[in-house]
Amino acid sequence: MATDLTRSFQMPRRDELGLVAISNGSGLSISALPNGTVFAIEYVDDKGSVQINQIQGSPLAGGVGRLYLRIGGAAPEVVELVGPRANGSFGHNATSLAWSGKTGDIGYNVRLELHPSETAWFWRASIRHLKDGTLPVDLVLIQDVGLGDRGFLMNSEAYASQYVDHHIAGHETFGPVVMNRQNLKQSGARNPWLVQGCLDGAAAYATDAIQLVQASDRLDNQLVGPFGTSLPSKRRQQETACPAIQSKSLSVPASGVTATFFAVFAADHPEASSDADLTRLDELAATDSAAADIEEVAPVRSLLQDAALLKAEALDRKAIGKLYPERSLKERVDGKLLSFFVSDGVLNRHVVLRDKELIVARRHGAIVRSGENMLLDDATLAATCWMQGIFAAQLTIGNTSFHKLFSVSRDPYNLTRASGLRIMADVGAGWQLLAVPSAFEMGLSDCRWIYRCAERTIIVSAVASGEDAAMQWTVSVEGKPCRFLVFGHIVLGEREYDVGGQIEFDTAGKRILFRPDPAWLWGERYPDAGYWLVSSTPDAIEEIGGDELLYSDGVTRNGAFVALRSRPTQALCFAVVGSMTDAADAERLAQRYEAGVTDEAMLAPASKFWRNAVRGITIGSTSPDLAAQTTLLPWLAHDAIVHLSVPHGLEQYTGAAWGTRDACQGPIEFLLAYEHDHEAKAVLKTVFSEQYLEKGDWPQWFMLEPYANIRAGDSHGDIVVWPLKALCDYIEATGDLAILDEKVSWRDEKTMARAPELDTIAIHVEKLLETVREAFIPGTHLIRYGEGDWNDSLQPADPHLRDWMVSSWTVALLYEQIVRYSAILRRLGHGDKAQIDKAKGLRKIATAMRRDFNRHLVRDGVVAGYGIFDPSHDGVELLLHPSDRRTGLHYSLISMTQAMLGGLFTPPQRQEHMKLIEEHLLFPDGVRLMEKPATYAGGPETLFRRAESSSFFGREIGLMYVHAHLRYCETLALDAEAEELWKAIAVVNPISVTTALPHASLRQRNTYFSSSDAAFHDRYQATAEWERVKAGEIAVDGGWRIYSSGPGLYTRSFVENILGFKRRFGRRKRQPLLPAIHASVDLQTDHAAWRRLMKPKPEL
Repeated sequence: MATDLTRSFQMPRRDELGLVAISNGSGLSISALPNGTVFAIEYVDDKGSVQINQIQGSPLAGGVGRLYLRIGGAAPEVVELVGPRANGSFGHNATSLAWSGKTGDIGYNVRLELHPSETAWFWRASIRHLKDGTLPVDLVLIQDVGLGDRGFLMNSEAYASQYVDHHIAGHETFGPVVMNRQNLKQSGARNPWLVQGCLDGAAAYATDAIQLVQASDRLDNQLVGPFGTSLPSKRRQQETACPAIQSKSLSVPASGVTATFFAVFAADHPEASSDADLTRLDELAATDSAAADIEEVAPVRSLLQDAALLKAEALDRKAIGKLYPERSLKERVDGKLLSFFVSDGVLNRHVVLRDKELIVARRHGAIVRSGENMLLDDATLAATCWMQGIFAAQLTIGNTSFHKLFSVSRDPYNLTRASGLRIMADVGAGWQLLAVPSAFEMGLSDCRWIYRCAERTIIVSAVASGEDAAMQWTVSVEGKPCRFLVFGHIVLGEREYDVGGQIEFDTAGKRILFRPDPAWLWGERYPDAGYWLVSSTPDAIEEIGGDELLYSDGVTRNGAFVALRSRPTQALCFAVVGSMTDAADAERLAQRYEAGVTDEAMLAPASKFWRNAVRGITIGSTSPDLAAQTTLLPWLAHDAIVHLSVPHGLEQYTGAAWGTRDACQGPIEFLLAYEHDHEAKAVLKTVFSEQYLEKGDWPQWFMLEPYANIRAGDSHGDIVVWPLKALCDYIEATGDLAILDEKVSWRDEKTMARAPELDTIAIHVEKLLETVREAFIPGTHLIRYGEGDWNDSLQPADPHLRDWMVSSWTVALLYEQIVRYSAILRRLGHGDKAQIDKAKGLRKIATAMRRDFNRHLVRDGVVAGYGIFDPSHDGVELLLHPSDRRTGLHYSLISMTQAMLGGLFTPPQRQEHMKLIEEHLLFPDGVRLMEKPATYAGGPETLFRRAESSSFFGREIGLMYVHAHLRYCETLALDAEAEELWKAIAVVNPISVTTALPHASLRQRNTYFSSSDAAFHDRYQATAEWERVKAGEIAVDGGWRIYSSGPGLYTRSFVENILGFKRRFGRRKRQPLLPAIHASVDLQTDHAAWRRLMKPKPEL
């Protein structure tokens, strides 16, 4: 159809949001939006800037921070005085923001005032009773805290929160005050710090948003309970730093009372927070309020601010049976059904019911992607869907960081409700926001939300095409028609309000065109890029436009939103399509999806793709533990391919690059396990073409063209080894020695451009080995630690150690690859003396490495995690060893397992170290990296970087990292320990873990979780009660999901070791390691070569 673009606007930048700001000359400023909510609390000086709050407020829905008034008496009420749902008037002057209003018999006035000269501010709430008598009230201030550079926070709010230390100190007048220190250095090498409290005396506090949502109804708009309930007054170090302060109870007469909260900021706080910091508050009480009048007006309120959450009914047994008559692996708690799986051919779908979403710590989500390519390219569409009613966040084609159409959902509890793609419905009570549904159904390429209401059932489906760069949403109504208001928060870049971009409307054709800013990176590299939003049900759409549809007055505020409002309907369908390289192709797709494409047509090629990805493997069994493994296989494939092709995860939404270590592990092992050799070879050629011409090594991570100049500036000491390992994996599996003669380019480290030279991969390996030899500690054959090893949390705080420290794990990893490559050269040689001599030379290096490993890194029969060499004498100090007096840590898992896997240990050494693992490192939920956590003392780094600065006890800091556990599973396979291997893999299967471990927390069952985190509230509790983990007396939670090499490692362990499909230089054999109870299984596969291996051998 012809396009008539009748209206357009530029994406707004920050200075076009209509912000008002107050400042006092100290570097501190607070800005507010026209809707009367706080946008940002910031500090700027000549060393850089700090955003004190964590998430910037939305023009449509505000932010996380808010001030509540809780009223007791005969008519109790909780009123939001400041925040997204506040309903008073708003004004400002140069140093104050003001809110006032009336609710019931209470009048209020709130001032947010800056200190005259210091980096401090005050919330002063004046409350008066409008009738005779008094009313009991209290106030609760909630303030999200980031304390970091804006870019750092927006890369991952959860990661930033993991390093915010909460310290509670008791003040003799103010009561408990909450201190927050950002333990990761920010601009100017500083640790920003904040303290908050109540001048009149606080009664209670919280430190993380999880405490607020767990104490309230997650389907409600309030984050606090009624008057008379109390905040928990416990420190929680979690992933949404959000202190809350509760005032003492006040009795409000007609003359009124005032309560004042305070905050004091310091740009740098090198030491850990302590009670000594209370002296910073000595003069605070003397600061008086400026009482100048401020003119206030009613702020601009959006429809979203007044929209209640649509409360979907729970599905009863009959409704579930009708929707899903065949269910497997049903999950129940106290007899209540929470989730299950349903078959989808040889694949499956996962269904989660409403009540489970309300009790899990991590919300249910899915990443869907389009197309049939397993590798990273610029034509694959990806989007994140959340059960909370976020129907697409971070929608991209190509680069998942730079090419965002819809914004990221930045908080895990749906506190900020304008992000991504959302839908409001009018079912008779005005606009209500679709949030948690009755049921959420996830397929490998699609999601479905089912909302059962009184007079209708609303079903929203989101499908990523298996063929096109397209995603389509269908809204259907069973029952009375109703209106819908669909809106999307647009980014058109990496982060909100950073860059321009053009939005053009064809209002008659009900279409919208999105183009990136040609002056910014994306538009420069992809001048023809564009997205289209189109509909195949245009008659159901009443109007399409910008944010004017989201305000009752219909006036545009030029916000970064698009919207479509439907007529009362039972069917609404719209799609996003696009191309990064061909505007005509994007237009062709737009026309195709306007004409109508069924969900079935979109999913058919996707199902074929996923079936091929797992080679159609099915195992017929009624055994739940075997069914759990089989059911997980397609989801592991999904996660592995997401990691490879659209690199990001649910929690870790930034990525868009290949980590050198990552690309050479999970993706290669996944691809080779399923014999996707062509794709594995393509990954190898891509990785080797990123090798630096002069240095011979690789960056820690890198983006691919056309963003290849964007990459890490350094790399850990082990990074240079991984391309060689991946190459050996590939050749040993396929027998494709010819890959060594394939010519690939290099990367020029100075210009970041491709070097003109093309050389064989064999020559690239020669350069790699030369680089390795140059990295040996003088007088040894032990490679330097450099910038780190696999365990990022143990990077030394002392930069001097980089050149004189050795990681036993890296040495063992390198040893393994040198031995393997020597054998490959021997096989390649076949009488070629040059190749044979190279192979012999490598064997000599390996022999020397073994000698030095045992001489320097093994003492009293135990391998150390690290060795520190002293250039002034011959002694070596061992860390993570029984002799270690520096750290107090005695055992390192990965140095043991890699020495086993790499053949560096003798059989007796392997047996002894397996005993050490079983005695010191094996816990009910898996093996841990060390026998106990590193010491935490508030965040300053003395020995290690992240191990001493992370306040959150999870991920690597919690020590049970699933990736390392899966490598341990491989050591069990070395000794054919089938029963132990089966038990070990069951505890990291998200389906079976809660059956295998009664103390495992509920979690999403169709995604890989990267860690098992003992549910301690903070690091201090973890240290004091560590023995409870070994005893299985504390809950263990699932960690971050999807974005990891782990799904590839898990796949390889199951397919090659447990099912037994192995290859050795192209020759297939089958040696299953199934436990005795499953020794005979009904295994089906589409892979003809595997089927031949399963045929019974004829009897002689």
